[in-house]
Amino acid sequence: MRHLLLFACSTILAAPLAAQSPQRTEDPPEIETVGTGERRVAPDRATVHLLIETKNPAAANAAALNARAVQAVRDTLRRLGLDSAITTASYNVGPDYEQPRPTDEGPRRAGYAARTVLRVVLSRIDQTGRVIDAGLARGATGVEGVMFEASTSEHARREAIAEAARAARRDAEALARALGGRIGPLIASSTVAGNDPRRMNVMMSVREGYAGSATEVTPNEIVVRAGVSTRWRFIAEP
Repeated sequence: MRHLLLFACSTILAAPLAAQSPQRTEDPPEIETVGTGERRVAPDRATVHLLIETKNPAAANAAALNARAVQAVRDTLRRLGLDSAITTASYNVGPDYEQPRPTDEGPRRAGYAARTVLRVVLSRIDQTGRVIDAGLARGATGVEGVMFEASTSEHARREAIAEAARAARRDAEALARALGGRIGPLIASSTVAGNDPRRMNVMMSVREGYAGSATEVTPNEIVVRAGVSTRWRFIAEP
């Protein structure tokens, strides 16, 4: 009798708890799409990286030679009115190795090399070739790269985002119709990581100048791409 009484009490206490527990319902269906947008803009600014490299059996001599070469390049660009546009991008002095010969076990140290990279920021891209020629003529040993950018890139990026958002909505509507319904309220949206148009390495063609001719640098358009991810409530239609 005692066991029956305990069972009855536990049954009575459990009944209200079961009634109060919420019924599990399935989450309403959703549709998620990603749209893309693109704009092309012409570059109107450039950044040239000039390499000045000097070598010597002694590290101090390599550094001294490098300092003189860098100063000669700076003075030349200063005469072009670019003094405020020149900064040092990198500088290092370290061992210099020669390619090993067939009888060598590995690279041979040939002394030391000092390397400086000067960054020249130009507000006009038509100065690019002139800067390269002037730098190489006065001690620069190479061009590390040329970067182009456009002052209109931010505006173009926002236009590409708007285009991507419209594309994402059109895709969501098409998918909903194909599934026998329509899209409901927008649940969430976000931009998808893409390129950074503010500073882009752009493909370029460089034709080295012959005697009496100048280097020509022709940049391509900058392609600004954007992506937008959207999530919508799906409403089934009868």
